[in-house]
Amino acid sequence: MMDYMPIPKGAPAPTLKFETDVEFQKELSKYRHEIHIRTLYAIDYAVTTNYEEEITIAFLNDDETILGCPPDVWSDNLEMTLDYFEEIEDYEKCQEVKNLIDKIESKK
Repeated sequence: MMDYMPIPKGAPAPTLKFETDVEFQKELSKYRHEIHIRTLYAIDYAVTTNYEEEITIAFLNDDETILGCPPDVWSDNLEMTLDYFEEIEDYEKCQEVKNLIDKIESKK
């Protein structure tokens, strides 16, 4: 298994099983909630612990290939996560995401 940072809260990284682009999109949709929860809490944990490497969002077909998120796009990915939580009207999570984006932006 690759270096994998478990996080104390949130969702474990799901394993997306697919062979085609269409199947990949279906898997992304199927695990949408877990992916956005994972994005929020993995980035939060990385920022809190000063972890400055790519975080793992999901595994692709096995535990050797990852869907990752490098630090330079954390804010962009959090914006997509914010859109998701707004869409499902989870305003508590929206506030958590906004606070984390502000924390990242203030460190730049």
